[in-house]
Amino acid sequence: MVVAEESRQSRVDEAVRFLNVVCIGMVMSVGFLAIVAWFVASGPGAAGQVGPPLPRALVYVGLAVGVGLLLVAPVAHRKMLDRSGRSLRADERTDTALESFRLATLLAFLLREGAAIVGLMLTLLTNEPMWCYVLGALAIVAMIWGWPRQEQVAALLGGEVAA
Repeated sequence: MVVAEESRQSRVDEAVRFLNVVCIGMVMSVGFLAIVAWFVASGPGAAGQVGPPLPRALVYVGLAVGVGLLLVAPVAHRKMLDRSGRSLRADERTDTALESFRLATLLAFLLREGAAIVGLMLTLLTNEPMWCYVLGALAIVAMIWGWPRQEQVAALLGGEVAA
């Protein structure tokens, strides 16, 4: 029984370590998007706005899409974890829970990164880097808030779903 617990704990550690590495990369990519926005809009050699000006209504629709992605991320994470506890066989429960946690966390982080990408798109269309900065900062805060923790996995394996 002790060997099984150690094996399960090592799998949990491995899953959380993997997610930490991937999530750090996603946070860094949001920072990279902000640097790209600065170079495009106000850095050396900035070309100015490309094409006709974008109507403000469309800019606010894009902002709403970015904020919507940030709001949907924790909901999608929670829904995926709720479904993971429905495995029928006890021997599959640990594998199902770990994979569900990985996929749910990755999906939530992808949605949050999508908000920063929407900000970059708005920056490219309006030549105002503030859109990327704001949505990127919100995405990073949401990523830190939703960072994968070992307690979440332990609660999930114990039968509880931690949001």
